[in-house]
Amino acid sequence: MFAEERVLVIAAHPDDEVLGCGGAIGRYRAHGGAVRVVFLAEGVTARFTPEQFDASEVIEKSSRRNANAVKAMAVLGVEADQMFFSERPCCRLDQVPLLDLTKQIESHIRDFLPTRLFTHSADDPNVDHGVAHRAVLPAVRPLSGQSLRAVFSFEVLSSTEWNPLKPFAPTVFHDITDHMDQKVAAMTAYDDEMHPAPHPRSPEVIRALGRFRGAQAGLPYAEGFALIRGINL
Repeated sequence: MFAEERVLVIAAHPDDEVLGCGGAIGRYRAHGGAVRVVFLAEGVTARFTPEQFDASEVIEKSSRRNANAVKAMAVLGVEADQMFFSERPCCRLDQVPLLDLTKQIESHIRDFLPTRLFTHSADDPNVDHGVAHRAVLPAVRPLSGQSLRAVFSFEVLSSTEWNPLKPFAPTVFHDITDHMDQKVAAMTAYDDEMHPAPHPRSPEVIRALGRFRGAQAGLPYAEGFALIRGINL
């Protein structure tokens, strides 16, 4: 089953893909499935003013983030040629025409022919995460000939849980018991983004969420997803 799947991950920034579905990525690759990861923006310029974007420090940090993404995906078994980066500024996707993002996603769907797609939750308070979700929806409309059989949204620690009025409610669980360590190892490749517990981006809390989602499904560890659309699952 997994060997036949072609998984497309649409993430706003490098590190969202690991936090959101790193265990699932590792599991699909371990069983021979194909995985492609597309980033809609870079991941560091939100910490700087627009006037600083061309500064050498900012350029170096952005390049380092992308290099760390390649390392993280190598841990999960994803080849660098199946990773697609963007230089759009972080946390400013709401300033990009939504159609431009949707067309970019559509081009990857036509080229890669995914059977499953993972992206952000509509209720994530991070502006780029919400825009990514909205851009995906028209790209995955169920037209004749569409390769997709399932579209899922994921949660991102240090973001999704900060919307207490609309907590993430997964409806599908992937068993990542054999890939929990792999997910944590992939996330530690983003060393600039990791923090000591109890910060959400710490190995302990990443494992704790995996344990909690696993408990919801009767598994040692799991990732939870919300099913947006499924066809003949």
